[in-house]
Amino acid sequence: MASNIYFQNALADQNLLNEINREVIQQAGIDVMYLPRTLVKEDLVMNEDVLSKFSNAYQIEMFVKSNEGFGGEGDLVSKFGLDIRDELILVAHVDSFKFATDMAKPLEGDLIYFPLSERTFEIKFVEHEQPFYQVGQNYVFEITCEVFQYGEEDIDTGTDVDKVERENAYAIDLVLTAVGGSGNFIVDEEIYQGASLAAATAKGIVTSWDSANKTVRVNTVVGTFAAPKKVTGETSGAYYDQASVDDQALPTVPYADNKILETDGDNILDFTELDPWSEGDL
Repeated sequence: MASNIYFQNALADQNLLNEINREVIQQAGIDVMYLPRTLVKEDLVMNEDVLSKFSNAYQIEMFVKSNEGFGGEGDLVSKFGLDIRDELILVAHVDSFKFATDMAKPLEGDLIYFPLSERTFEIKFVEHEQPFYQVGQNYVFEITCEVFQYGEEDIDTGTDVDKVERENAYAIDLVLTAVGGSGNFIVDEEIYQGASLAAATAKGIVTSWDSANKTVRVNTVVGTFAAPKKVTGETSGAYYDQASVDDQALPTVPYADNKILETDGDNILDFTELDPWSEGDL
């Protein structure tokens, strides 16, 4: 005998449950930023993205399911240093997500900025069948995320999320002379050495400007900044002569030891033209 058509998958009941789920998320959830990933260069052999970027950020409300704290393995101390593996589970309403992002569903690899902890999480798995077909329909996405490990992705959304790139991307500090220059550089403007930006021998994007010590931090570097040459800001018009730059120092990597290894190695290895095995004869 067939099921009763008047009680199975009733449209009125589906609409009611759909609106209840939407209202609960809007009342008890928080506003997050959703960043879809754009593949710039894809490795079809290894099936991974060699280079990707995030150009858009959409604000959407989501419910925090892991309300007792972050899940996952937590903070681990490995031979490579401190490894943070916090996990976060969020719930998004299907219709609200589609309306806010114009996407069919969240995708693994996309990012979510969580404002309560001011951290960015990467989507690892999207469950679309939990709860399982209430009155014949699914109404929410359950999104499992882990702390995002920055890997030189281009993040340019025009929102607070862009600080992830500014704080973690490879950068160098240009020490400028206090005499013979003027102006203040602007964060996110391009600076260059050369006759113009189009004919620049070196250029980059400003991430911070210390006017007291005349030090500008630059990432997305193209070319080699050399001293003594003038450094000019494209937007601000500020200009100074460059005094020095240490391209071995990594100011955005607090545990970098490449400069220490280079210094210690110079004291151990002999790169002169003498043959170390000739006992001084050659």
